[in-house]
Amino acid sequence: MEIKALDFFLGLSSGAALGVILTLAAIKVRGWLGHSEAGRLKAENRSLKRRLADKDRHISKMLAETERLAERLGQGAVNTKKEDLE
Repeated sequence: MEIKALDFFLGLSSGAALGVILTLAAIKVRGWLGHSEAGRLKAENRSLKRRLADKDRHISKMLAETERLAERLGQGAVNTKKEDLE
């Protein structure tokens, strides 16, 4: 039995195409399952963004509290100075 060149190239090209398709499918499945490096990096990025937002909220609350305390202390100092003048 003789293998013709056309049969050989058809088998080679169909095998290569099937290999590429299976490789891409495996990459997609791993991506869906979260085992890929890109999936881990995306999850880490989401976590870091959430933590940064939490810290920003905390800093904003502390800044507002500091401004409120400074305002109260400033009003107390003004009242004290007015009493000293009288």
